[in-house]
Amino acid sequence: MSKSKYQNVSTISMTVKHCSQCQQQFGCGAGTGNCWCMSFPPIMAPTIEQDCFCPSCLGEAINNRIESLVEDNGMESFQRLAEPYRNQSKLIQNVDFTIEDGLHVFSKWYLIKQGKCCNNGCSNCPY
Repeated sequence: MSKSKYQNVSTISMTVKHCSQCQQQFGCGAGTGNCWCMSFPPIMAPTIEQDCFCPSCLGEAINNRIESLVEDNGMESFQRLAEPYRNQSKLIQNVDFTIEDGLHVFSKWYLIKQGKCCNNGCSNCPY
């Protein structure tokens, strides 16, 4: 019997939840130390009134929160928060980019992680 490369992935530890925002069903690994949301920037946490969000809604909520954090605290302060994520090689859909009309569009979060403007006229450029 051959071993699958996915054999170590435990689906038993994933809990089926419904997104607090859109009600879409998704797998949650909260409490296992191995949830997909752990790769998202830690600037959002569910409130008492809410449970977890699905990846799409969490990405949108994070990007909305980034807008207000930059406005409230300034770009320099937010760049310090983003600095540990600059070398993160795996991009996260709905956090680092969205797909619009078949094109990958970098988010404000992704562009802030870069540390400076690239002068390419990015639609979400915060600089």
